[in-house]
Amino acid sequence: MRIAPLLGRVKSIAVGDRYCVKPTCRNYADFTLNYDYGERVIAIGPLLGAPAQGSYDLCSDHAAKTTAPQGWQIVRSASSRRTPDAGR
Repeated sequence: MRIAPLLGRVKSIAVGDRYCVKPTCRNYADFTLNYDYGERVIAIGPLLGAPAQGSYDLCSDHAAKTTAPQGWQIVRSASSRRTPDAGR
């Protein structure tokens, strides 16, 4: 799994105006992905209120397709701040 950091797209923007970090994706971000290297856990939860260092914003499609490396687990939260197709 490769999650590219968001480069050059974030300035000072509000929730709902952030985009998925995947390089060719143009979808709005619905979820935030975080790593806990010590526990070998990937957490995918609701979009954070502001971009945070070490966190990655993902659209619903990419959040659903994210897989964990062998020996890791994924913890997912089903809730999102955006309903499907809202404001797109």
